[in-house]
Amino acid sequence: MTDLPAVRGLHHIKIPVSDLGRSIAWYTSVLSARRREALDHIALDGTLFAVILDVPGTGVPLELRSDPVSAGRLSGFDPLTFLVHDRAALDGWIHHLDGLGVAHSPVLVAMTGYLLVVPDPDGVRLRFYTGEAHGLGPERVDFASAWLRPGPVPHTTA
Repeated sequence: MTDLPAVRGLHHIKIPVSDLGRSIAWYTSVLSARRREALDHIALDGTLFAVILDVPGTGVPLELRSDPVSAGRLSGFDPLTFLVHDRAALDGWIHHLDGLGVAHSPVLVAMTGYLLVVPDPDGVRLRFYTGEAHGLGPERVDFASAWLRPGPVPHTTA
């Protein structure tokens, strides 16, 4: 077996979006992300096609890249899960999201912790998962929730 060079961590995470301006506004509002304009990706014709955002608490930059086809294909998928401390933190996120009028799931019972699902403007689902375990058995996991299955965003009152 060959020794592989060490991986030092994640450089950045990339999310495709159909409307860059709308997604920048959403991610900065919902996640309090800060745009790093010096790292804007601009084509030779002057077209802005991607931006880099710093999301507080993650330590990993988030790239939003204009790619409507890929964004449409990822609708209903959940490629990114944020770690939060506990159930109270999820309640704080719900309060924040409700104040912005942003759709979200109810708090769900996941395998080891609680989970909140938030679709971005393209329907790509961001998840917030508690690091603190709930201590519930597997029979309590919300496997049947539409929020945990591919497909359109379930109806919500938010």
